Formats: sequence, C-alpha cells, structure tokens
Amino acid sequence: MTSRATVGIPVYNGERYLSAALDSVRAQDEPDIEIVISDNASTDGTEAICRAAAAEDPRIRYHRQEVNRGGAWNFNHLVELATTPYFTWAAADDIRRPAFVRRCLEVFAAADPATVLVYPRTRIIDAEGRIIEDLNDADLACDEPTPHQRMRHFLTAQAAHIFYGLHRTEVLRSTRGIRPVVGNDMVLLTELACRGPFALVPEQLFLQRRHAEQFSAQGQAQVAWHAPQASVRFAFPHTRVSVELLRGVADSGLPVGERLRALATVPTAWTLPRWRGPAADVWAALGRQPRSQRAVVRA
Repeated sequence: MTSRATVGIPVYNGERYLSAALDSVRAQDEPDIEIVISDNASTDGTEAICRAAAAEDPRIRYHRQEVNRGGAWNFNHLVELATTPYFTWAAADDIRRPAFVRRCLEVFAAADPATVLVYPRTRIIDAEGRIIEDLNDADLACDEPTPHQRMRHFLTAQAAHIFYGLHRTEVLRSTRGIRPVVGNDMVLLTELACRGPFALVPEQLFLQRRHAEQFSAQGQAQVAWHAPQASVRFAFPHTRVSVELLRGVADSGLPVGERLRALATVPTAWTLPRWRGPAADVWAALGRQPRSQRAVVRA
C-alpha cells in the first residue's frame, strides 16, 4: 500500500521525550503513513530507542548520521527522504493526537486546491506532559486571498507552531528550506504563504512541549543548533531573521505589486513590534548587556 503522508522526526540526544513522541506518531489512526527518523549522531540512548521502534514497526525508516550536522540540516534532510505527497515534521519532544494526520488530510481534500499547509489547533504541555496553555488559535486559518494578508496574520500572532502542520511536499521542496537562522520556522512559513493559503483543523490535535532543555529556551545558544561548530558571537540572530524574511519574499516570484506589499509587511508586522531583538544584537556585538539585563544581574 502506498503511503499518503510522511512523518519526519529529526532528533539529537532526545531520549527523555522521544519514546512518547514516537508512540504518538505510531498511534496515528491514518494507516497510510511512513515514519522517517534522522538521528544527528546522538550520544545518549536515542539510537537504541529508534532501533527498537524500527524493529517493531515496518513503517519506520531509521537513518543515523555519523556526525552532528546541525538541526537545520537535519530538518531539511528529512524532506529529501520523504516519498509521499504530504509531509510533517514531528519534533522529538512533542505529542500528536491519533487523528492529527487523518484530519489534516481530510481538510486538505475539502480545502482550496491551492492550499499548501494544514494544521490543527494547539495546546502547550510542560516537561511532564501536563497541559499548561490553550493557544488562542481558533481563528488562525491564514487562508486570506493574498500572500501579504496571510503573512501579516501569522507574523502578528507569532504563530510559529503552525510550522509543524502537514505540508504539500512538492511545495515545501520549492522553498529554500530551513535557513541557518534563529526564527527559521517563521521564514519558511513566509515563503509558504507566498505560494498559497493555509487551512486550520478546528480540533486541538497538537501538543507542543515547552521545557528548559529545548534549544529555543537557550538564548544565543540557539545559533549553535544550526551549526554546532560555529561561533555565535556577532551572529546578529534577531536581525538576520528579518533579513531572511525579506529574502524569502524577494525570491518568491510574486507579481511586483504583491511582492512590494509583502515586503512592506515584514517590518510592520514583525521587525518593528520586536525592535528589542535587533537592539540586543547591537549590544551583543559591542560586548555589552542591554540596560534591563544589567539591572537583573545587579539584583
């Protein structure tokens, strides 16, 4: 039987939550899926967990890298390995309800044929799996008729979690993929919004975990996630994401008028409302701390 969707699991030293994440993917009630794991040379118990699961489940393909080539490479590599029309990334610490893939496929079938991404509503869980937040995402369809309207919707909402929805594989491959920049999820979503509308599954089928060990909670150490051997000093992570958002629009092939409107959306919906990030980049380049952080240190 030919699979309809690929669930790609990028992982590096994810043993703490990996078994639960894998179980949630294996429990999907959509039977026609393939599960592809790319292990970025983990040094903990990740390999043993993955090999045991692959031995039990013929849908799983396990790929282990000889060296850690960075998180961005690992995410992009999984898209290359996919063999189905639809694709979703499953982080090694998140949970999906059993209906996740099936409902996304059903919404794709009923949606505008130009739709490029479908995602369910999301709840936030903590390290122990307890629900700690319901996201206010009931109106987050981002199905507006123009790219700049779709961009403004999710950029203003800071809705990075929709990145983990179900993508049309061929459209995903038409983008520049995961860029080596903090905020790469928003950059990719921007490129996708330039290609077509999104759609929302009304059920809460995605549980995104927040915990102290995830890279997004580690300040400038986030940069090392992309390139483990690179220096993060002078990386200007917040400034670079705005630049990449603009580049994504510029390279999208949109008609000139709509491209200009989309370019104008980046500073108004993203950069200016988050001016403290670029300001922090400047302070970091000067080897100084922002005034607010110095006050915390003195306290």
